[in-house]
Amino acid sequence: MQRSPNTELLDWYGIHGRATLPWRTTRDPYRVVVSEFMLQQTQVERVVAAYQRFIDFYPTFEALASAARADIVRAWKGLGYNMRAVRLHELACAVVSQYAGAMPSGVEQLRALPGIGPYTAAAIRAFAFEIDDVAVDVNLRRVVHRLRFGLEHPPKASANEIDGAARALLPGGRAHDWNSAMMDLGATICTARVPKCMQCPVRPACAAAPHGEAEIARSAQLRLAAKRQGPQAKLPFLKTRRYVRGRILDQLRALEPGGVLRPADLVARVELTRGYSFDEIVDGMERDGLVVRDLGGIRLR
Repeated sequence: MQRSPNTELLDWYGIHGRATLPWRTTRDPYRVVVSEFMLQQTQVERVVAAYQRFIDFYPTFEALASAARADIVRAWKGLGYNMRAVRLHELACAVVSQYAGAMPSGVEQLRALPGIGPYTAAAIRAFAFEIDDVAVDVNLRRVVHRLRFGLEHPPKASANEIDGAARALLPGGRAHDWNSAMMDLGATICTARVPKCMQCPVRPACAAAPHGEAEIARSAQLRLAAKRQGPQAKLPFLKTRRYVRGRILDQLRALEPGGVLRPADLVARVELTRGYSFDEIVDGMERDGLVVRDLGGIRLR
């Protein structure tokens, strides 16, 4: 008798999955939240190196909420996308003030907290509370599209249809392991560019598999090429505003707590790329809650 795709998937995860990742061995909502914020747009390997260090500094929502924003941004060094540190701090403050430090599990309660969208809410419910929910990100959506609808270019299904198919696949009571398994399948086997169909545990049930690895890869390349990119995305990273903002933060992180740098000194150290206004960049960082102008200089907030 043919085994179900979920049985094959979960058996594969038990052998080949990344179950020992530190955020997968806990059901502590705080640690799950920290990992979810860190994993947004950052490779797993970089997060592993920073995760435990951050947890050691700030082991609870209360510890994070009571910390200075500048210290949290310092602890975030190496992860990039530093606005996540600001949002995580805001979230901790809200959980402490509204829920006495105990993370809620309801969808509406979670979505009302700072920095939590549909994916993060579902991930917290599945990974921290083991509630039957599906954390549908770009990678999981790609895997489900291939599995249930076939090649993703041109797309055969809408985002809502893919989300519905993902929920239909979820086996009751296995949300933590199933979501983890699907994420690992997308990261290691059913990849965007070079899928390894012959190694895939759900290949017999996959609508894309009959097309073969080469055709699936070509479909993925067409999809990626068709995606619209903004002006910043088309630039080399060293010429983007994100790079400049990161350089500014690194200079400010190196100061003693409360220390400031004069704008002229900061410009000289950052070697501002031609075409960007230093004041405009700092204005944006100030609006984002990362820095403040103080005593004629600039410091971490």
